[in-house]
Amino acid sequence: MRRASVVVAAAVLVAGLAAAFAALASGPAPAGIDPQQAVLDGCGRDFSAQVRREIPTWVYVGDHDAPATGPPPPQQRLEGVVSSRYFPQLASHPTEEDLPTVHRAYDFNFNVLPDRAYRRLLGGDPAARTGNFEGKGTSTGRVHVEREQSALPSFAWPEPGDRVAIVGSWIWDCGHWLPGGERTEIHSYRALWVVRSGVGEGDLVVSNDKTYAGVEADCAHEAKLVIPLFQSCLRSESRWADIRGSYRFRLPLKLPRRPVNVAALDAGSSGGGARVQTTVRGKGVDVTVTVTGNPTRRLVVAKRVLASWPRERRAEHLRVRFVRLLVRRAMDPGCPNGRPSCGSKETTHGEQDSKPPGEWNVYLDVAGHWTTWGNGLLRALDGRVFRSGPTLDVHLPRGRPFRVFAFARECDFGLFGNADGAHHAMTPCPRSSEIGSFVDGDDRGGVIVKRFPSPAASLGFHRGRPIRALSTCPAVNKLGCYELDYVVTRVRSR
Repeated sequence: MRRASVVVAAAVLVAGLAAAFAALASGPAPAGIDPQQAVLDGCGRDFSAQVRREIPTWVYVGDHDAPATGPPPPQQRLEGVVSSRYFPQLASHPTEEDLPTVHRAYDFNFNVLPDRAYRRLLGGDPAARTGNFEGKGTSTGRVHVEREQSALPSFAWPEPGDRVAIVGSWIWDCGHWLPGGERTEIHSYRALWVVRSGVGEGDLVVSNDKTYAGVEADCAHEAKLVIPLFQSCLRSESRWADIRGSYRFRLPLKLPRRPVNVAALDAGSSGGGARVQTTVRGKGVDVTVTVTGNPTRRLVVAKRVLASWPRERRAEHLRVRFVRLLVRRAMDPGCPNGRPSCGSKETTHGEQDSKPPGEWNVYLDVAGHWTTWGNGLLRALDGRVFRSGPTLDVHLPRGRPFRVFAFARECDFGLFGNADGAHHAMTPCPRSSEIGSFVDGDDRGGVIVKRFPSPAASLGFHRGRPIRALSTCPAVNKLGCYELDYVVTRVRSR
């Protein structure tokens, strides 16, 4: 972390757990680290104490064997495919809920089915359904990956089917310990490499922003459950990690002939002190990022690596115009006097303290191109219609499947500010007098998803309505709490 420069080219075993890892099976579903290890590593299993920031929400796997006077357990590498066993289209999405006292912004989440070499990062036992194998959720049997969205440029937000390589903190999520014990995650991370399916593109982000999760994990390592020391550390710990070193990734190429051009296009880098090199080798492109910049300032490497071939089949240029958003239910207010249930048509979170209008974040994704409706915040009332939404242009190979995806969150935590004690709530929600459900977070209008078999099959007008998954819209609303109209057209080349 911040105490030393680290060259991170391959996964490193956590100190003190090598013997346990050596015993892991190499089959498709090995038993991983026992979630009871999470308590030894620093998880307190007390939600109220986490809210008060007396104990950590995230701790390093193996921190029990890492002395407070030395560095924390090293960063880990994860490679695999973004997927969800039980909810395929929800393998990646903006988070449905986050706790404001330990976040500066809402997270962007995705789930990774690890390649065999990285399955040791899965905690728990599939036979006993513990840890990462508990239940039948979006992350069951996967390594869950999170990062605050304000610290992750949206051009690199992955979607289902993308291959990823990540270098980040291997942690226990102390906030989820029932019924199967804590799960392991990569949260937060310093490097993300996303290989877009079938398009000869890799998206790269390297950042020294720990996010608040990284600050907490480092403070948990230093404090070792001494509450005053932990709270003092949260106030003084730097948000910037020392990420100096080399990071290596690979962009596989499906066409057998050599590409005519490989370009690393900037997508919002800042801070300097980093170099990106690309080398065509065999049936792929090697990408090397060397970071030498000062770790005490913000540093972001944001690149799109694109390969092109002579006489390749011309991509389809599609234009997707979001033309109408109907809010059927604003999802505010909750029940009178904060009762947990009252037959509300607005929300299943009756215990919230809220009032209309609803404060909506609506995220839109077309084939890995993400945006939001408006400036990220809509003031919603029952029956209100928003028109002339965003337009997204995408270029796709002929015959390539893709999805159009929408996710709606209604902000219910405006009173607390964010983890820094700032007057603003978690980005992108506004400051307000509202208090949401501490059991299940913010209201969600649900997700709208449509998968097209090809660009040609997507042309025309479409109306989408949300599925029930991730939604807190009461079932009495047969058509859901919102609907979305969009039009897909082909843009002719000149």
